[in-house]
Amino acid sequence: RDALISLSLHNTHLKPSLTLDPRWPTEILRENKGRDRRKWPRGKQAGVRNRLRARAHRAPLPSILLANIQSLDNKLDDLRARIKVQMDIRDCNLLCFTKSWLIPALLSHAIQPAEFFSVHRMDRMADSGKSRGGEMCVMVNNSWCSNANVVTLACSCSPNLELLALKFRPFYLPWEFTWGIINTMYIPPQANMDTALTNLKCAVPNLYQHVTFPTMGKRTLDHCYTPYKDSYKALAHPLFSKSDHTAIFLIPKNKQRLKRESLIQREVACWTDQSVAALQDALDDADWDSTDDVSEFTEAVVGFIGKLVDDTIPRTTIKKFPNQKP
Repeated sequence: RDALISLSLHNTHLKPSLTLDPRWPTEILRENKGRDRRKWPRGKQAGVRNRLRARAHRAPLPSILLANIQSLDNKLDDLRARIKVQMDIRDCNLLCFTKSWLIPALLSHAIQPAEFFSVHRMDRMADSGKSRGGEMCVMVNNSWCSNANVVTLACSCSPNLELLALKFRPFYLPWEFTWGIINTMYIPPQANMDTALTNLKCAVPNLYQHVTFPTMGKRTLDHCYTPYKDSYKALAHPLFSKSDHTAIFLIPKNKQRLKRESLIQREVACWTDQSVAALQDALDDADWDSTDDVSEFTEAVVGFIGKLVDDTIPRTTIKKFPNQKP
């Protein structure tokens, strides 16, 4: 204590480098083990979530929030709060809601959670045979895809199936894709869901299911299918208000073909006017006297021409990238 007081009284006379006195308390003499002495690892955090946050609107596949919301009108406050507070939901590319219970009298701008989301909906139709329930809604992030590049392909509402199909062309799309299609479907409880999924797998056998955890009680009632294996990682999010289905956040795991495959280097011949003229002169000066054996003559001519090409035509090494057009 006395040493600290003396230092504070004479702090104006301190030298740039302070010599430690062995008589000082051990608390002063101990080595500084704070943040400045740590060796922090270099690089950045890995994982699909961090990779998505780094390029939220430039991912190979869109990020999707899927939820059986059971009336969207009374859950708008919850949705707007998540968009405002949670970065993953704010930067999510597609918000897919089933059982939105929308009616034509409820305008789209009234259910728009934020100004950068465009609303695409399928309301209950008069010939659907339903008096209540159903309907679906898909919200597209305009930072990922413009509203002008979203086209509705199909809308269907029947007692056994509801369908909303959208075709989109986002601002960023890997070379191996030209556009994307998302089909949002809802199978009501009175329909046989197991039979419908069995028929789906029989009709399109190359589909893979990405939701592996229960979404309602102990059952997995919400599914997500894509034609690419291990293309998404599904995470459980809190349910919306009084909805009994867990919200699902789908993080894309798929990488571009440019990053999955390595480039190919190969040698090609440079057929310039000078090299072609030199090869023609060499062929004109050659002696083409044939022998009695046709096979032997053919083999000799082919080998001779190949040697002339190797000696006359220059070669260069080119790089072929996986996403390069043929």
